[in-house]
Amino acid sequence: MSTLSTILQPVTMINVFRPHFDHPKTSTGALDTVESLTRDVHLKPIHSHNDYWRKRPLLDALLYGCVSVEGDIWHFKEDYTVGDTITATTLKFLSDEMYVGHNQIYLKPENTLDKVYFDPMFSFLESANKEFSVPILENFNAKFGLFYDAPEIPLYFWLDLKTEGTDIYAHLKKYLSRFIDKDYLAFYDHETGTMLPGPVIITLTGNVPWDVLNNETETTNRYVYADCPLHEFLGAGDDKMKKFKKTCVFASASLEQLLGKESYQTAVRGDFSDEQQAKLKQIFDVAHENGIKTRIWGGVDWPIHVRDSHWTTLWRLGCDLINADDLAAAANIF
Repeated sequence: MSTLSTILQPVTMINVFRPHFDHPKTSTGALDTVESLTRDVHLKPIHSHNDYWRKRPLLDALLYGCVSVEGDIWHFKEDYTVGDTITATTLKFLSDEMYVGHNQIYLKPENTLDKVYFDPMFSFLESANKEFSVPILENFNAKFGLFYDAPEIPLYFWLDLKTEGTDIYAHLKKYLSRFIDKDYLAFYDHETGTMLPGPVIITLTGNVPWDVLNNETETTNRYVYADCPLHEFLGAGDDKMKKFKKTCVFASASLEQLLGKESYQTAVRGDFSDEQQAKLKQIFDVAHENGIKTRIWGGVDWPIHVRDSHWTTLWRLGCDLINADDLAAAANIF
């Protein structure tokens, strides 16, 4: 069931309309298993952007049916302490931790990468992949994912690297070991030159250490992917695209990068023109021809009617993930 083709196919089966609601469903019991979390949740092609803004970052994204989640992470090479003069408290950040947040000024010591994302994610994966004394399915070696009704669909998990790339990636590897040991991560097999499936696909964006990742591609199995620069796809040579295909599952760019500054200023005030739609579709098609999925960031948040129109048009043109901060609004459209 969990074949490479299934895991990496465009998410076309999840365009499901749902009635309006203001917040994900809640459970009368604890949300401690995949069944209690995502049973009866319809999956949607939504990328939960700035996920840490929400009270329950990972949980809310999954409850809305988002197949993709992004968090910004920080690592500091030395411990440091900040005194909050307003609350008269002291905030201490440790060099052996990683922290989640968009701006350094708003980081909190309790919002660690493990606490916000990896601990609950690992717990849910464990609940979905119980070991039995007698095998219940013969010749079934794949791992189940975080979506109860569609366990073969992976969670696309993005980490935006906010501090220096080589350092933060080296530190991140320690956090990934328990997932690797349980075969929970999709990875690039350097011996066969193929991407092998897993219930979680990690993509690094932001300060990506491209040289390190490209070297790993040639020498060892690599358990993360990089965010390809989608705006460079048109006109990219064969050698460049070959590297991208080895390193990336997704490519992304801002709407302005794809349309150009002048065209972007027109697009943010209304529907996409025929010319703008043709250009976007051309870029999406090139990515898909090379087996790479697409996402656009830096789109319109306001006016609402323009944002909603852009979302539906981007999906129709072939954009694989709709970038959203307002998950309730996106869930009602998709």
